[in-house]
Amino acid sequence: MEFIKAKYFAFFFMLVLLTSGFPLNTNSNENILPTADAAVKAANNGHKIFFCENNPIKKTEYDKPHMKPQDYMSKCKERTDGYSWGSRIYVLIWAPGFNTDVNKIDELGNDSTGSEGLISLNSRDGSSRSDSSATCNPFIETGRDHGLFYGSIKLSGFKTAVNDAGVMNYGGNRCEGSHNRGGQGTLDDGALRVEAGQDGAVTMNFQYAENKVMSKTATHTWRIADLSFNAEKYEMGDEATITIKDLDNLRYPFDKRTGYTIHLYSDTDQAGVIVDAFWKPNYRGTPQMHGDYPVKITFIDPDRRESTSNSLIAGSGGSRAELKVVPGDNIYAEYFDRTLPAVTPDGKKYSTEDKLKITTIAKIVEIKNDPLEREIVEIKDDIHAKQFAFTKYTSNGKYLVSVWWDQWDWWNNQPLSQPDNSLNISIVEGLTEKPVSDVSYTLNISSSGDSVIAQDLIHDGTDTVDLSLDDTNMIEVVLSDMGQVAETLKFKFNIDADNQIQ
Repeated sequence: MEFIKAKYFAFFFMLVLLTSGFPLNTNSNENILPTADAAVKAANNGHKIFFCENNPIKKTEYDKPHMKPQDYMSKCKERTDGYSWGSRIYVLIWAPGFNTDVNKIDELGNDSTGSEGLISLNSRDGSSRSDSSATCNPFIETGRDHGLFYGSIKLSGFKTAVNDAGVMNYGGNRCEGSHNRGGQGTLDDGALRVEAGQDGAVTMNFQYAENKVMSKTATHTWRIADLSFNAEKYEMGDEATITIKDLDNLRYPFDKRTGYTIHLYSDTDQAGVIVDAFWKPNYRGTPQMHGDYPVKITFIDPDRRESTSNSLIAGSGGSRAELKVVPGDNIYAEYFDRTLPAVTPDGKKYSTEDKLKITTIAKIVEIKNDPLEREIVEIKDDIHAKQFAFTKYTSNGKYLVSVWWDQWDWWNNQPLSQPDNSLNISIVEGLTEKPVSDVSYTLNISSSGDSVIAQDLIHDGTDTVDLSLDDTNMIEVVLSDMGQVAETLKFKFNIDADNQIQ
């Protein structure tokens, strides 16, 4: 390969300037790269690749005299993990040797000879090159005489059904082309895309000279979806929101067209309704890094009309449902996640063909006026009859946990401050409230910030723990690692001994 060309004398002259400490941009005496990048700079002949989760360049700021290379670099939120299929990775390449004409926007990446650089992608599932077609988008210089080039790459997935309706993701490896050959096509589209499966990594290679290549790698994985209501309790007049959170549901960046089915029902209406949730941008942070699929729910009187749903307003991410309920009902949501991780943190393995039902529960109440969110229950084997029980569901609705005290100051709404009080713990099934047995969990109890109990237990019936409450102002009860549920439930009780009935 012949590399002895006129412009490469300029390139090697730039390297001399770089190692001698002279500024890289003749229009500015400011340092282009941070001091921390000095070692990387020297190792890669001055080149550096930035992977950004956000788009660091706007069309209105492209090729503007007031914008300098460091302005675009500072807007980049660098990220090399947490991507999924359907993600777009925005890329900046600092390559001052390819700033060959100070009066025009230079291009980068499509030359198989290497004289104008070559960009390629590799993953566990595929590969693509920017010289594979004459219509491939190049990386483009962010401004005249910048030496900073911009583009993006896509993770496209593979052929598989993504939802209950059988909508397919077809994947593929290819370059991204544009009819706009004026150097700005990549602002609207990517440069390359590559297949990305259940998990793995994607590596971008930049060949900047003969046998000279630098690379950047980002990891991708599927994850277990989160399905949650925006509150634990609702009144009849409230509007609820149920949201699927799963970045893996995006078949391509900013996909608003693919719906994911949620089954909503209540104790009163056990058939319930089926509604499709669509992606809605979440502008807290980076929209494309959020997989939020919300559905609005209103509650209706069973005597008035039937439950209904509307999945037709996908463009705004605004599907709605009406659900028949009465106070005292549980409301349930179910969703099948078809994009599961190869291995979860607790060691469970899933294939690309597996699916997992995700469930969650909320409650319809008469009045939500108790900040402690308690329910009055009758303890039939207790001579004190009515006690205050504090209840919480695990987020997936698998378990309902209740805790209560043998000695309770009902007037001041707190445990009695005395040396022989006892805490009771009950665990039942979340959906049916049937008793469970042989469920392991970890119990931690602290008194005014000091740990007094830390032990692993096996639940069978009602667990009772004797505690002294005569020298404390706060008790915190924490249950964790309950069965196969890796989450923590906390109960806090303030104790004011001076304000109790004796």
